[in-house]
Amino acid sequence: MPQFNISVPHYTTKEEATEKVKFLLERLGDTYGNLIKDLKQDFQGDKLDFSFRTMGATVTGEGTVDDEHVHVKGNLPMTLMMFKGKIESDLKNSLQKLMAPKKKS
Repeated sequence: MPQFNISVPHYTTKEEATEKVKFLLERLGDTYGNLIKDLKQDFQGDKLDFSFRTMGATVTGEGTVDDEHVHVKGNLPMTLMMFKGKIESDLKNSLQKLMAPKKKS
C-alpha cells in the first residue's frame, strides 16, 4: 500500500500544536466538502489516529506532535495512488497554514 509522510515545524509549544492538529481533518472536510466522508479521528495524548473515505476508498494514518514538528503519515489504497501527490500537497499546505507563526500586530 502506498504511503505518504509529511513533517512541518509548528513554532509553538507541543500542547498548542496538538490542539491545532485536532482541527486539521475537520478543516479539510470543510474545504473539500463532499470529497471527504466518514471522517474518524481518535486523539490519545500527542498521537492522532485517523481515517476518511474519498472517491470510494479509505485513507488511514496517524499524526504525532513532538517539541518542534508535526508529523503525519498515512496509507493510500492503490486506487488513490494517482492522487498521492495532490493528497500530500494539500495536507502539507493545510498543516503549514495551521502551524504558521502568528503575525504580530
